[in-house]
Amino acid sequence: MNDEPDKPTVNERDVTIAAPKNWDLAATVFSHPAPQQEAPVVMISAAAGVPRWYYANFARYLVEQGAAAVLTYDYRGMCDSSGERSRWKELRMFHWAQYDFPACTNWLLEEYPNNPLVGMGHSYGGQALGLSGASQFFERYATVATMSGYWRDLDTPYQVWFLTQVMGRIASRTLGYVPKIISPGEPYPGKIMLDWADWIAQDDYWFSRKDVPGLENFEKVTLPYLSIRVTDDPWGNEKAIGEFMKHYTNADLRHALAVPGESGKIGHLGFFSRRHKESHWDLAADFLLDGQFPNTEI
Repeated sequence: MNDEPDKPTVNERDVTIAAPKNWDLAATVFSHPAPQQEAPVVMISAAAGVPRWYYANFARYLVEQGAAAVLTYDYRGMCDSSGERSRWKELRMFHWAQYDFPACTNWLLEEYPNNPLVGMGHSYGGQALGLSGASQFFERYATVATMSGYWRDLDTPYQVWFLTQVMGRIASRTLGYVPKIISPGEPYPGKIMLDWADWIAQDDYWFSRKDVPGLENFEKVTLPYLSIRVTDDPWGNEKAIGEFMKHYTNADLRHALAVPGESGKIGHLGFFSRRHKESHWDLAADFLLDGQFPNTEI
């Protein structure tokens, strides 16, 4: 006899979110058919180059665990939000935080005005919160593998340097984009790759640059913030994460570890893979849905 309660059906629908500069963002909403009153709504902001569908299983899991709804979306110039390639020359990587992150935040606030909004950021998605100026709309925020990209702080520095400073720059300037074969994820618009290459060449990433708007917003982040470090991530190591998180000076910041076990390697991009559901997902889900920091704090 199975005494476990039936999992709720997860409703799914694709939507288009209008963002500034006349750019449409492809997004997917996963929702509970009968959400509890005041159940949280979760916005998942992706790592650079990672399509929103990669987070679909985690989004469904959050709804099954009690979230009212979860939104995943593709940044402008990427995946299903790629837009016209003729416009890629307009793009900057900080537009994802300056325009797309707030646009999706506002959409959720309008669609679910009575539910608390919480956020999940993967790599760049955790950087975007600080740059966006929209942190005041979130009750709490969790991140996985959000770090400074300065190449010398990474465990594979010369590989990253060659990928960005040589291959990335050459492809960006000759083709106007970076093909998937040399991209860390999906194809990149050239201007966005050049931004990334510029930032990771600096020991303070983007924090001393004059051409990146919104840096003053980091000190305005005051919410509970959980930073999860994956211990086999060659990029998001302890130093790289620490160098970025020190700029969230006023957040209630806690750190936790995701240590690979029976479910196998995790790495920089693997946390949201379905094989890690039983062993790792609750580390983020419990905080997002219940607001409780994990006991594995370091």
